[in-house]
Amino acid sequence: MGNLSQKIFAVAHYVANKVQRPAVILLYHRVTTLERDPQELAVTPANFRAQLAHLAADYNVLDADQFLYHVKNKKAFPERSVFVTFDDGYADNYHEALPLLQQEQVPALFYITTSKINTSLELWWDDLERILLTTDQLPLTLTVDIDGKKWEYNTGTLTAIRETYYALQQVLRFCKPAVIEAVMQQLYDWSGKSAAGRPSHRLMTWEEVKAMGSADYATIGCHTHRHPAVGMLSYEEQYTEIGMSKEILEGVLGTPQVHFSYPFGGRKFLGTKRYYNADSIKACKALGLQLVTANYHGQVHSWSNPYALPRILVRDWPLEVFQAHMRQFFKY
Repeated sequence: MGNLSQKIFAVAHYVANKVQRPAVILLYHRVTTLERDPQELAVTPANFRAQLAHLAADYNVLDADQFLYHVKNKKAFPERSVFVTFDDGYADNYHEALPLLQQEQVPALFYITTSKINTSLELWWDDLERILLTTDQLPLTLTVDIDGKKWEYNTGTLTAIRETYYALQQVLRFCKPAVIEAVMQQLYDWSGKSAAGRPSHRLMTWEEVKAMGSADYATIGCHTHRHPAVGMLSYEEQYTEIGMSKEILEGVLGTPQVHFSYPFGGRKFLGTKRYYNADSIKACKALGLQLVTANYHGQVHSWSNPYALPRILVRDWPLEVFQAHMRQFFKY
């Protein structure tokens, strides 16, 4: 069924691309070299530079204003249009990605999660990795209370620890922020580690966010305050969570924020759980956001929903792999 679904998906996009030339939004998270990267979110500077050079030479890379203009006005995109975006607000976005973007003259939009800006704290999935995958000695079992329910995990071997990491990561991404924070505190107590994170995994400072906001080839957008899967929240909670990041960024930068991306952002369903829903779109509209991106595979056309635009997640692909993917995205 998976292969059949992929084939149907490919045919549908081929037909859509025949009707109207598409645009593609690329999604990055980090540009740096990490010792371990279990979520595969980091692209090395060398690969990123090569990818940017290819985009600059062979594609029409639009900035945030240009892309928004075509989406708002339902205009067909120029040939081979690409829009580069980053999620979360890692410090390496400013220190390693931005200089390369400036060198290659490629614009990008950076969506910022605001709660841990200007702190030493890591985003929870990085914290989970720090506790479970970088500790020499851990207790043999982990018992943790997650929203009133006890879960027990084996942490007696390296294989078991890694399986526990991925299992907990799947559970926590569908929990509310307060539940995640309570679980992380239990993990600190269990492992003997403090909440202070690694410099390699910190988010930007506010000074770095402001400098990026005023830099050539960079635009800032919102990505919620605490990075929950907003579809798990009530409408009021979503409005507050999204609106808080917008308000904070507008206060710091002094400019209106009209761009937003859903945390996680996929269209996967796990029972009644989802990454975003109709209330998410309603909240974004009520907050005056104008262009909202998700994280599911697809190209953008003039008829695409501006409050749930697809993006292509870029991995640490060497140039030839990146080139092959780009050709596939624009196949028509």
